[in-house]
Amino acid sequence: MAALRGEDAGPRRHTEDDLSIPLGLSAWIVRAAVDLPSAYDSLLALRRAVVTAAGLDMRSEPVPMRLPDPRAALRSLGAYLYDLVGRGARHAGVEPVELAERTLGLLEAD
Repeated sequence: MAALRGEDAGPRRHTEDDLSIPLGLSAWIVRAAVDLPSAYDSLLALRRAVVTAAGLDMRSEPVPMRLPDPRAALRSLGAYLYDLVGRGARHAGVEPVELAERTLGLLEAD
């Protein structure tokens, strides 16, 4: 998500014709060889790590609804995480890539 954001930490409006998030998620799922429910659970763990790394309040950070359609649920969670990385980076006063590095450090420690 940080790589997709580049240096941009500002909010972004997602449109139906913007395929960067779905394609990025699809590539990750194929490379990681995970099924859709496992991918969703992994992204929720990533959400927790981003919130922690950014110093955001876990209790006040919304949790995206899990939609019945697994593909739609992943797209929705992916768009949420994309925005979360930007908000988290702004909150922490760092670039999105630095927040991603902090997040990976937390995930590797678990």
